[in-house]
Amino acid sequence: MATMIGKKPCTKCNQGGGVTTCNGCRQTFCTKHFVEHRLELSQQMDMINQDHDNLREDMSKDQSTHPFLIRINTWEQESIIRIQTAAENARIDLRQYLNRTKTDLKLSVEKMTEELQTSKKSDDFTENDLKRWIEQLKEIRKKLDAPAVLSINSEEDMKLSIPLIRIYEKQNQQRSSTPTIRAPDHRNHCIKELNHTFTDKQQRPFTPVMRNCEQRHPSIKESIPTFADKQQRPSTPTIRTLDQQISNLKEYNSNIIERFEEIDGKALLSENNLVVTCCLASILTQPIIYGINRYSTGKHQIRFRIEKMGDQRLFFGIIRSLENISRSGQAQNNNNTSLYGWWDLNETIVNGKIQTSKYRSIVTSGDELTLILDCDNKQIQLQHHRTKRLAQCLIDLDKCPFPWKIVIRLQSAGDCIRILQ
Repeated sequence: MATMIGKKPCTKCNQGGGVTTCNGCRQTFCTKHFVEHRLELSQQMDMINQDHDNLREDMSKDQSTHPFLIRINTWEQESIIRIQTAAENARIDLRQYLNRTKTDLKLSVEKMTEELQTSKKSDDFTENDLKRWIEQLKEIRKKLDAPAVLSINSEEDMKLSIPLIRIYEKQNQQRSSTPTIRAPDHRNHCIKELNHTFTDKQQRPFTPVMRNCEQRHPSIKESIPTFADKQQRPSTPTIRTLDQQISNLKEYNSNIIERFEEIDGKALLSENNLVVTCCLASILTQPIIYGINRYSTGKHQIRFRIEKMGDQRLFFGIIRSLENISRSGQAQNNNNTSLYGWWDLNETIVNGKIQTSKYRSIVTSGDELTLILDCDNKQIQLQHHRTKRLAQCLIDLDKCPFPWKIVIRLQSAGDCIRILQ
């Protein structure tokens, strides 16, 4: 007797016999509903492709608006402001000390000068007077060549310290790689300490020495939280090290605001020390003007405008920070071996001496010039914007050690120079 084979009904309509079975879901459909089932699968495939395309588009977008990047940028700017504020306060304190020391020495020298002149004129002195004056000169020379030892230590107050930040992954049961940002414990700050030594009499009586905290305390390096292990968390983003951040800080500070400060001669400062004007000019009173900042690292640009210029040339250059131009020589040739710069672009001064003498007036009233101090490459440049000329001079650090300061010299009454912000 023949056995009848029953057919599975359609999963959709449950009527009639199914004609085919889907290999994916293993359900049976009649002809009509099998076509509809395939149409539904095609629609789902289109949705997946759309999501895939959206994902690729989102991955290619710029990530500069990520909230963590905004936080990092904010931290960077706040840290820079703290560093600049602390550095400026330290410079002010140091200049006040140096000026006070110089004033005290000048008073002693002036008193001695008057006594020497009076005694010599009246021919009234003995061996005891000579011996006393010799001792006085030795004592003043000693104080001038070897001032008291100063040191600058990093501030321990947490309000002034700069915490480092890093990216790490939060580990939890739902999600094993959620990036977040945090600042490590204040105890693990890698803070630079600056020690100024004034005891080197022969070469550099004022030498800044940089030492990081790893050199002073080797154990600190081990205690600083490390970045993600590449083998365990290969996708962990990281922040660059402190040394790299300091390198970026040098680039950021390439246009430090400069101002005129010390004047030797007859000149007047105005407009918050951004403008200097020559009041009287003779071989003994031609004003020599120095900048307020000191330069040891990085590349810095100071732009000037010649508001007014007489018949005589102007000098733009640098000199070591603890030295001023001597008036014992002529204006163009000088005894200061650390003096570098230009008289009107064509006459270069190296180690205080003229190296070129192709004199031809270039700079005039209304011109703008940019003095470029490239400390990293040990050179200075002077750019004349109207003629687009660029003069360059390499610096011998044995003759002109860091830090440097800018120096300007005016020769005609009414000469006026402005520092452009």
